Amino acid sequence: MIDTTSTPRSVRKERLLFEPILFGDLELPNRIVMAPLTRMRVPKPEGVPNAIMREYYVQRATAGLIITEGTFVSDQARGWFAAPGVYTEAQRDGWQVITDAVHRAGGHMIVQLWHQGSVTNRGLVGHGRSPLAPSAVDPEQLLRTGYQATEMTPVPKAMTRDDIKQTVADFRHAAQVARDAGFDGVQIQGGFVYLFQQFLQENLNLRTDEYGGSVENRARILFEVLEAVLKVWPSQRVGVKAGPMMSERGGFKSLPSTLPTSEYLYHRLTDYNLSHVMVMRQLADLTGTPLQTLEGDNVLHHLRQFYRGTLMLNAGIDAAHAEDLLQQGLGELVAFGRDYIANPDLVERIRLDAPLNKQRPESFYGPDGDGYTDYPTLSHLTAETSAVTCG
Repeated sequence: MIDTTSTPRSVRKERLLFEPILFGDLELPNRIVMAPLTRMRVPKPEGVPNAIMREYYVQRATAGLIITEGTFVSDQARGWFAAPGVYTEAQRDGWQVITDAVHRAGGHMIVQLWHQGSVTNRGLVGHGRSPLAPSAVDPEQLLRTGYQATEMTPVPKAMTRDDIKQTVADFRHAAQVARDAGFDGVQIQGGFVYLFQQFLQENLNLRTDEYGGSVENRARILFEVLEAVLKVWPSQRVGVKAGPMMSERGGFKSLPSTLPTSEYLYHRLTDYNLSHVMVMRQLADLTGTPLQTLEGDNVLHHLRQFYRGTLMLNAGIDAAHAEDLLQQGLGELVAFGRDYIANPDLVERIRLDAPLNKQRPESFYGPDGDGYTDYPTLSHLTAETSAVTCG
């Protein structure tokens, strides 16, 4: 039986993870964030959030902040099977049920706005449309096209200026739908292997117009989208996920320009008074790459110099490591990913230094509650143990 009434050693000292923090104009009760996690629980092509997703997010409402799974801003943005959208009335209504329930449970929730650019295919985009990207260059990435199906990316079509204008408009529209759906804010997915990173990558962006060439040009679309979203939301409710860390596979291998590009982004984002910028530590092997010196926490030390606002740290961080990073001043919030998959009550488990549930990777993706809403909480385990003892 787990004793949830005792006061473990680590609880007796002040821990920054449990200090409230102003997130823009929202007061969060702690600095533990549920990271965006694609879970593939929306198998219908309409991309409408559903009841099982409501249960899943409500279970995790004790997080200081929930960030939704990556959520598409348009049909053209789609690139992952069974992921939701936030651009139709039906999707808005589906999310409204979820945000209402999370708020009733005392939580805060923002949506990650997602466009996969070239990391998709005609089947995922639908409507007979081809993938769009800065240039007609295959990113050489593996796609999830079904629960047991994968394919490699094809060569996309190069975006016209009109395509870029439409993309900016799509983000603004999705931001408005998100606001109407009751979210507390938005995060723009600006990195990893998706649309904006494709523009930033010199090997994938071969354009000779105002969207290619210099770092200012390659970053132009990201800042145009940010400006469009800021016409819907105040800046303190908007964040950006960005940084130099990628898959280091196919077209997304770091280049000599990768780090200077991220430095430019972080320096410029400081001027926007955003709710946060989210930075990932690298989990891929950086040996022999231009980013070799940024392995581990080094990327956090480096980018902290360029961004003066709230940094949210992510990837490969456990509770003890998170506390250490906050104590060092390398960030203000920490986003936990897989630990939140298996532990809906992660905040309580960290507070009590309690053991975590074993993860079940085989059910990270799937159509139902198996490995999604069936992980036990400490209180459930305690009740089960008590029943066995008393019986």
